[in-house]
Amino acid sequence: MILVMFKKLFNFYKIPLLISFTLAMVLIAIKVERQVFGITLIVLGSLIGTFFLDLDYFIWAYFLEPTSDFSKTLVAYTKHADFMNIVNHIYYHKNELQEKTLNSVFFQIVLAAMSVIVVSTTHYNLVKALILSIFANSIYRMFECYFEGHTNEWFWALKNKPKRNGVVIYGCVLIFVLIFSIRLF
Repeated sequence: MILVMFKKLFNFYKIPLLISFTLAMVLIAIKVERQVFGITLIVLGSLIGTFFLDLDYFIWAYFLEPTSDFSKTLVAYTKHADFMNIVNHIYYHKNELQEKTLNSVFFQIVLAAMSVIVVSTTHYNLVKALILSIFANSIYRMFECYFEGHTNEWFWALKNKPKRNGVVIYGCVLIFVLIFSIRLF
């Protein structure tokens, strides 16, 4: 049962996990970290960052729309600690939610600014890796929406939605900010 759950989780999160672990290896190499504790903090921060954007569904269920069917089902699964059904429910209904808080252009802009500021000012590798992992996975999620044709969901708060080439240019700027932040690490 547990093996099946981990296999399903891996299938849902294989690309975000790959992004996070690749980022962790790059950060370890850039930092030239040799201490096990430092390496563990970087890997742990990157791993937590993989799942951070999924908190959006819990924000939706508990604060924004607690009366919707999605929210009631998610809250019920959470009360019973049914993690596999939580993941399944989120995965199969992820496109039904509109106006997500964490999966949006505004949060992504805040993440871009935070990644530069946090990486350049703090000495805590866990926090640096966490912010960079969240930011990298946010870029991936934006491009996932782009390729699925759901860019309006990502840019829901903007009055004028960008066209396809505007989204690509915006994504390239975000990738540049990510690379700049990694270099600051």
